[in-house]
Amino acid sequence: MTLAMERGVRAPRVAYVPFPYNYPMGPPGHRKRHREVALAALALLHRMDEPGEWALPFVWEGSG
Repeated sequence: MTLAMERGVRAPRVAYVPFPYNYPMGPPGHRKRHREVALAALALLHRMDEPGEWALPFVWEGSG
C-alpha cells in the first residue's frame, strides 16, 4: 500500500513502501523484488508490538 493512500486509513498496523499506486510489490515482472517486499512485510509481524506505521526500506526502480 502506498503512503499516500494509507494516510487517511486508521489501520492498527501498516507497512508501506514508497511505490506508485497499484504497485505495492514493485515493478511488474520483478520477481526478486516482489519476494523481498513480501518477506520484509512478513518479518515485521514479529516486531509490531503496538499499532503504528512501518516504512519498508525500498526504492522505486521501475518506469512510470
